[in-house]
Amino acid sequence: MELEPADTKNYNPPGMDADAYECKDGARPKCAVFGICSGNRGPCDAAASQFAYFGLHAQQHRGQESAGILSMEVHDAVSAANKKRKREDRILPPGDKDLGRGWRSHPNLTALHPRSMSRIKGKGLKVKTHIHKDFGLVTDVFTKEILPTLTGGVAIGHTRYSTSGSDKTAHNIQPFLVKYRDGHIGLTHNGDICNFRKIQEQFVKAGTLFHSTSDSELILHLISRSQKKTQPEQVMEALSILEGAFSILMITENYFFALRDPNGFRPLHMGVITSKRPDSKEQGPKKAPFYVFASETCAFDLIGAKLIREVEPGEIIVIDLNRASSHTQFKSLRLPRKYGVTPCIFEYVYFARADSYIFGSSVDQVRYHCGQQLARESPVPKGSNVVVIPVPTSANVAALGYANECKKMGYDVRYDLGLVRNNYVGRTFITPGQVDRALKVRRKFGVSKRVVKGAIVVLVDDSIVRGTTSMRLVNLLKENGAKEVHFRSASPPVKNPCFFGMDFPNPKELIANKHDDIKSIGSAIGAESLAYLSWEGLKSAVMETKPSSTTWCGACFTGSYPVPTPRAKTKTLDW
Repeated sequence: MELEPADTKNYNPPGMDADAYECKDGARPKCAVFGICSGNRGPCDAAASQFAYFGLHAQQHRGQESAGILSMEVHDAVSAANKKRKREDRILPPGDKDLGRGWRSHPNLTALHPRSMSRIKGKGLKVKTHIHKDFGLVTDVFTKEILPTLTGGVAIGHTRYSTSGSDKTAHNIQPFLVKYRDGHIGLTHNGDICNFRKIQEQFVKAGTLFHSTSDSELILHLISRSQKKTQPEQVMEALSILEGAFSILMITENYFFALRDPNGFRPLHMGVITSKRPDSKEQGPKKAPFYVFASETCAFDLIGAKLIREVEPGEIIVIDLNRASSHTQFKSLRLPRKYGVTPCIFEYVYFARADSYIFGSSVDQVRYHCGQQLARESPVPKGSNVVVIPVPTSANVAALGYANECKKMGYDVRYDLGLVRNNYVGRTFITPGQVDRALKVRRKFGVSKRVVKGAIVVLVDDSIVRGTTSMRLVNLLKENGAKEVHFRSASPPVKNPCFFGMDFPNPKELIANKHDDIKSIGSAIGAESLAYLSWEGLKSAVMETKPSSTTWCGACFTGSYPVPTPRAKTKTLDW
């Protein structure tokens, strides 16, 4: 199928202006993974890589530094050669009078033919791997010329923002592909491994060479060093050593693996596609289904996949590519659990897309409940011409829930869109020192004077991290005629770093750590008042949606880490 060219090339390569990204005052998404497999692994077309392309495109919000796709096909050299022959010269089944090229029927002819030999004895079958990865957005990295070359019925893909490992080297771009004694391994990883340093030091002392500075490479070394006989056993042994956050997809010649860490920090889901192609409009003959895996279910919606279930915390789904034709035949292994189940609650607050289902709940529904709970704790100020406006786009739903709940409580308030986001900011070649702070925020946001002029504005955002964007938005609203600006955050104050796959600024840069109380934070950003959703209120809002977990990681809010963490949070530097 043909791909539409990218509208803009608005990614932010290393060294470029960070404002080209939509990020929360320095809080950045982590990574997204996508995988697909089917019973047909031959070089028939690039359907798997096409699905992977769209699956990554739907999850672009989780990482914009780089993207990559690895596909794998089973290649029969004799079969490929025979496809080039003319129909009249092809070898026919034994028993026919004329077999072409002078061959005549013979009872043992089938056994003598090398193609049949490969089918019977499993010889002659080779696996071909195709990989393409680079810096940039999915639409930039994969062109309509490149994508068709990624053939085969099995593929994994990755979009990345580096939380561990330098963002300046191409060696860190995933998927990773290596070859060891039992064949090829391709890997994509979302998360951070907490005991990475400790294990890496042991490997370095033993003389192991590392190709990248990413913690994800360590997983491949652990698998290759395992003395277990089968690949599922090797994977099980390797991952049992790790601590921290890891949602991983791996492919080998014979297996597809999908797994989550025992705490279940990062989301991972399994779905199925029954149609042939992502753009097919008519249902043809029944084909073997594609089974797909993605960080977020919004990827399934784009490619027409049906959600089966989430990969459970600590679960390793093992798919034998030579035998399994239904998800009921997939094997499920379990990693040992030391620290309980604690999915990342900040996924709901900001990182996940509103139309996704993660951890068993709708992100949209959770954010709406967060807005409602925020209204109960900190309603709008009294007065006339009070308007609630969101910071687009992640706070839209929370602001709507906030406004509606305030109305139910008897407040005279309306909801409107007072800020308009520019989705085509693109790149800038002006150095940060050449652009004042006011211009930076005006590049991203415009203001509807109809909404804000003369109004008491209640600005709702999903969170406040550094506070720099919050301050600029408050000033921008006042410059455009707002009588007062009150700020509401649909999550608690962010005070601590994350060690589980989410990148926050240095704790010293977080505005909640620079001030003694909430009132002084409000004064710092220029708001007449400021209120945060409480930690208990956030948990209550999430639990209203009946998620798959009852316990959560909110260490960025509370400082209570569910897994032992390293002393410092720094990216690995290049050598």
